[in-house]
Amino acid sequence: MQCPFCAEEFNDEALVCKSCTRDLRLVRPLLEENQALVAQIEELQARVNAARAAEARTATPLTFWSIHAAVYVLIPVVLLLAAHFVVTVVLDTSPLYLHIASIIIPLPFGFALLWFSHHGLGWSALDGIFVAVLSVAGMLTVVAYTDNVPIVPDNLVDLRETAEFAVSIALANVTGNEVALLVRRMLPRTLDATGAPGPLAVLLARLIGRHVGDQALRRRAQKIQNNFGTIATMGGALLAAAGSIYTGLRALLAGF
Repeated sequence: MQCPFCAEEFNDEALVCKSCTRDLRLVRPLLEENQALVAQIEELQARVNAARAAEARTATPLTFWSIHAAVYVLIPVVLLLAAHFVVTVVLDTSPLYLHIASIIIPLPFGFALLWFSHHGLGWSALDGIFVAVLSVAGMLTVVAYTDNVPIVPDNLVDLRETAEFAVSIALANVTGNEVALLVRRMLPRTLDATGAPGPLAVLLARLIGRHVGDQALRRRAQKIQNNFGTIATMGGALLAAAGSIYTGLRALLAGF
């Protein structure tokens, strides 16, 4: 929590600011109420955004799906196909650059899917699958035309590498979505101070430090719960990123 007199951070259980030595007992209830109100505003705004998206899907489904398909599917597919054409046809260089591009390109679209369109993990996974299937199919078609080979790989090794490449693209989209969620959670104004902390968070709060009053215990438990949520989100982002990088580069790295 931040001191209203000197703007320095202080412990939630402190009675006096360690920086300016001002008494915090009178202002703390106002700070807590303000924090709760800000969290409520953020929660209501998130619900409004979700309701608007649902209304748009129902009221004008053709417009809604056309815009989303163009922005979140068509554009990344075109960019991926362009990267493939430049790397394999124009430059005829190492496929490593294509694999790196296939990880980088979907990231901002997964991020925007949550940040601007307010769609979470399920949407990003579905969107990533569409992007992966369409872009990989397009790449296989280009290779088949330029090299006079079958569109579908005719051996298990190439088929597995193609599938891993598609999974890498889809996971990169999910990674962008998870990064957006992590950024949103880490913003001070989005900390959830309204909901009651869970029993596990309360138990951990009781086990940490000395005995405190109910309000201080609740604040401590809420902070523990928020931290766990942030850590879980960060872990999900790292896991998705690691999966995208591994599946995208595994076949190439195995050759070194």
